[in-house]
Amino acid sequence: MTIEKRAKLIAMYFPQLHAIPENDEWWGEGFTDWVNVRQAEPQFEGHNQPRIPLNNNYYDQSQLETLRWQIDLAKKNGLYGFCHYHYWFDGKQLLETPTNLMLQHKDLDMPFCLSWANETWSRRWDASDYDVLIKQTHPPDKRRWKLHFDYLIKAWTDDRAIKVDGKPVFVFYRPQYISDIDGLMDYWRELAVGAGLKGLYFMVQKNWEFSQRDYLQGFDAIFQFQPFESLYSPSFENSSKVYRSIASLFHRLPESTQSLLRAVRTRFRQKLEFWDYDAVWNNIIQIRNDPELPVYPGAFVVWDNTARYGKRARLFKDANPERFEHWFSQLVDTMEARDLPEDFIFLNAWNEWAEGAYLEPDKTFGLGFLEATRDALLTVYGEEAVGIPTPHRLTGML
Repeated sequence: MTIEKRAKLIAMYFPQLHAIPENDEWWGEGFTDWVNVRQAEPQFEGHNQPRIPLNNNYYDQSQLETLRWQIDLAKKNGLYGFCHYHYWFDGKQLLETPTNLMLQHKDLDMPFCLSWANETWSRRWDASDYDVLIKQTHPPDKRRWKLHFDYLIKAWTDDRAIKVDGKPVFVFYRPQYISDIDGLMDYWRELAVGAGLKGLYFMVQKNWEFSQRDYLQGFDAIFQFQPFESLYSPSFENSSKVYRSIASLFHRLPESTQSLLRAVRTRFRQKLEFWDYDAVWNNIIQIRNDPELPVYPGAFVVWDNTARYGKRARLFKDANPERFEHWFSQLVDTMEARDLPEDFIFLNAWNEWAEGAYLEPDKTFGLGFLEATRDALLTVYGEEAVGIPTPHRLTGML
C-alpha cells in the first residue's frame, strides 16, 4: 500500500503540571493545574468529574521520566509531534521546564514546535480577568525581540523541529495583540536566515473568524483550534448569526476591555453551557479554506472546563472514545483532498486536564482515546503506512 500523503498529528502540549515560584505566590505553595483537576466536583448526575489519571498518575513535568513516558505513549499510538505552549512576557519566561528538558535531552525522540500563548495572565478562573498576575506588553523594540529570538533559535535549530519547506514552524496564539507583528516577523526571519535557516514558517492559531485581516499579511498559514473555530464559524448551524456577530465585534476590542467584559460575563453566567459533540465535529470535518493562506485542520478530544469554572463551565457531556474515533477518522480521510504543504492536524490536546481536553489515559476510559486515535489512523492508512502495530495495548507502560 503506497501512501503519498499521511496525516501528521500534532498534539498541543500544556506545561502547567509542574510547580513554579510564580504560581506558588499567586495560587499557593506547590500549585499546579492538578490542584484544580483534583478539586473539581460533578455538576449533575453522571458528570465525569473529577477527571482522574489512570493509576492516579498525577505526574510532574519537571521530571525527565515524565516526558519519556509521554513521548513513548504518543508515538506508539500514531502521534507525529507535540506543540508546546510557550509563555514569554517581555523577557520573563514561565512554565519553560518541559521545553527546556526537550532542548537539553536530544534523545527525546519527538518532533516539536512552539505556540506562543501571548496573553496577559489574570485570575480568569476566579472570574477576575481584571486582576492581572503578569501583563503581556508587546513593545515594538528590537532589543527585546532579539532577546526572545535568542531563546527561540535553540528550538528552531534543533534537529527535531517541525518544519515546512525546511523552515521551523512557530505559532502565534493572539497575533492581533502585537502592535508591530509584521516588523517582529520580518526581524526574526532575517535573524533566522543569518543563523543558517531557510527562514521561519509562521502560523496563526484560529479560534474564531478574523474580525480584521491586516495582521495576517506576514503569516504563512492558519491552523484551526478546535472546538472553538468550529463553534464560532459561519458554517456552524447551531450558532446564531447574532452570536457570531457579537463575538466578532468582541475580538476587535483592546485586550484590557476584552478581559473586563469576560470577567463580567463569567461572573453573571451562573449555569452550565452544553455543546453538541456530533454537531461541532460534523462542522470540523468540512473543508473551510481561507482566501489567502493555507488552512491546517484541527481536532479536539473532549472539552469540559468544570475544574476551572465549576457551575459556570462549558462542556460536552456526550463524548467518548467511540464517538471521537468516528469523527477523527473522517477528518483524517479528508487530508488527501486538502492542498497543503504538509499534512498536519493540530489536536487539542495532549494534556489539558483542567479543560477535559486530553488524550492521556484516565480512570474512566483507560487508554480509550489513545487507542481511538491509533485505530482511526490504521483504518484510513493501514498498519504498514502508519508504522504502528495492531493490536497494541501498551501493557506494562503505565
